[in-house]
Amino acid sequence: MPSLPVPFDDAADRVGRRQLARARRLQDEAELEVFRHGLAARARAEMDRQDSEAIADALRTAYEEEALFYQDGIATANGSAVLVELLTRKLSLMTTVNNRRANRRFGA
Repeated sequence: MPSLPVPFDDAADRVGRRQLARARRLQDEAELEVFRHGLAARARAEMDRQDSEAIADALRTAYEEEALFYQDGIATANGSAVLVELLTRKLSLMTTVNNRRANRRFGA
């Protein structure tokens, strides 16, 4: 049963056979177009979902690595102001590199 609201019956006495056949063909084409639109919309939605998952994974990984780098650096610095300053610079560089990579991959 067609999903579009144009009912056709076989009462060819009101319209000619050619008109009826053309109307059915147009209805079939319209239903196919609606189907393809729905399919494309679902595909776009799934691609967006997968992109979001990839972005989340990349950012989570970058954050975890930066946090571990910081924790290890603080432990190694052992209160030394010079080593903390060095850690700050390196962590800033690491963050910049990770942010640029994310922007290149996912656009911003």
